[in-house]
Amino acid sequence: MAFIACVGMIGAGLTFSAGEVSAQAFIRMGSHAPANIRSVLEYKKWMRQVEKDSGGTLVFKEFWGGQLIRSPRKQFEGMMNGIQDASPILPSYTAKLFPDFSLFALPFLFRDAEEASYVGWKMYDAGLLRGLDKVYVATVYTNDNGGMHFREKLASVEAMRGLKVRAAGPGESAMIKAMGGIPVGMSITQIAQSLSSGVIQGTLAGWQALDAFKIMPLVRTHIDYPFGVRGFFIGITKKVYDVLPAKAKQALNKNSGLSLSRRLGRLNQEEGDQLRRRAREDPNRVVFTLTDEQIAVQAKKFHPFHDEWIAKTKDGAKKYQALRRFIAEYRKGI
Repeated sequence: MAFIACVGMIGAGLTFSAGEVSAQAFIRMGSHAPANIRSVLEYKKWMRQVEKDSGGTLVFKEFWGGQLIRSPRKQFEGMMNGIQDASPILPSYTAKLFPDFSLFALPFLFRDAEEASYVGWKMYDAGLLRGLDKVYVATVYTNDNGGMHFREKLASVEAMRGLKVRAAGPGESAMIKAMGGIPVGMSITQIAQSLSSGVIQGTLAGWQALDAFKIMPLVRTHIDYPFGVRGFFIGITKKVYDVLPAKAKQALNKNSGLSLSRRLGRLNQEEGDQLRRRAREDPNRVVFTLTDEQIAVQAKKFHPFHDEWIAKTKDGAKKYQALRRFIAEYRKGI
């Protein structure tokens, strides 16, 4: 009769069978995000593939919708405290921990989310993103370029001056101020209620998030400028990753990295573009956009944001040069 022993690990469960070499580990994946949104469904596909390739040595236990930690701002802290082992993290909520991720919020920089996700992984792989030393990073990816979305119909872009607009971090706050708005810091899960109650009149957010967090029915005006993307990463605490069975590590390594980053970015862009089309076709909405020529003009106007990032960031010039090099690589198809 086989003897089964369950040995407690820091953060993950590990089960051994007597007389067998194999072991099975459990990783608790948690997030504030609802279980049924598209991004989470993509995470689930990734986890199922990792489990399959691990040969049964790794199982993800899933906790969505804030089952373990409700606040979006506390997800990384919860990983470090052992409440959950892995999570998709939005660094802008805790910008001081991840100071280099603010580069993703730079305006008029990336054409789309797949390009930005390619650059994000390359920056990480080159060791140019601080704050990730305590986690195994499966992917660095972004959403689509954020727009500014308002509750009421606006007659012009200038009409947003003086309106209160939600921001997720200091980079977004600076952007809102530059456009004449008043930034109000809050998490993505608070936007719908805050719009309904009039606490804010608008939000800076990627289009991809509008449906997922029930914002789309509450807004009527969209300023669809490339105001910057938001960088994310999926992390697993190193103290959990380091004691995983060898087959589990191999499965994670096989299914993580640049290809996963590009895929998640591409899917986010596709979802955002679908919502853009819906908004343009809706007679009850107003969508302000720019031509290529106008984008070039606005890019010069907002370039001081880039200069400021370089000046305030450790090794900023080196990192910005690398970022530009990776963008050029992507556009050349390297």
